[in-house]
Amino acid sequence: MRLLLINNISENQETISIPIAYVEAFVMMFGAFAIGYAGATLYERYKRKATQAAVDSDIDLLKKEIQDLKEENEQQNRKLSYRKDRMDQEYEQVNFQKRAFSEDVLSKGTSAATSSTAKIDFERIGYASAEIKDNLQKITGIGPYTETKLNDLGIFTFEQISNFSEEDIIAVTKLIKFFPDRIKNDRWVPKAQQLKFEVDQQAKSSSSEEIKKKMTKVN
Repeated sequence: MRLLLINNISENQETISIPIAYVEAFVMMFGAFAIGYAGATLYERYKRKATQAAVDSDIDLLKKEIQDLKEENEQQNRKLSYRKDRMDQEYEQVNFQKRAFSEDVLSKGTSAATSSTAKIDFERIGYASAEIKDNLQKITGIGPYTETKLNDLGIFTFEQISNFSEEDIIAVTKLIKFFPDRIKNDRWVPKAQQLKFEVDQQAKSSSSEEIKKKMTKVN
C-alpha cells in the first residue's frame, strides 16, 4: 500500500513538472521576442529619425540655395536696371548734343571751344591730367561719352568737379552741350565732394599701412 502511494506521488510530480517547463520555455521565448521586437522598433524609429533629419537638412540646404539664387538674381536685375538707366541717359544726352551742334556752332570750330574754355576757372578748381584721373562715371549723369568730353576740357578729377562754382557749371554745360540744369539736378558737386573724401581716406589708410610696414622692417 505504501509503495502504491509513493508511485502515485511520483507520477503526480512528473505530471506537474511538465507544464511548468512549458511555461518557463514560453516565458523565455516571449521575453526574447519582446526584446527583439522592442529593439527592432527602436532601430526603425532611429532610422526614421535619421532619415527625417537628413531630409530636413537637404530641404534647408535647398531653401538656402533658392534664397541665394533669388538674391543673386535681384542683384543682377538691379545692375542691369542701373546700366540701362545709364545707357538711356547717355543716349538721350548724345541726341541732345547732336541737335545742339548746329551749322553755326560747327563753323566756329576750335576757336569757339578755346574761348569758352577760358570761362572755366582752373586756377580755382585746379589743374589735372590723365595720369591722375578719377573714374568720373561714378557720378550720376556722367557716362563714357560725357567723361571723354570733360577730359577734353581738362577736367579729370573729383576734386575739380567738387570745386565747381555756378559760373563753372554754366560754362561746362555750354561746352559739352549738356542739358540745362542737368549738372545741378544730378548733384555732380556734392557727389564729387563725397567721392573725393573717400579717395582721400583711402590714400591716408594706404599711407599709414606703408609707414607701419617701414617701421616693422626697421625694427
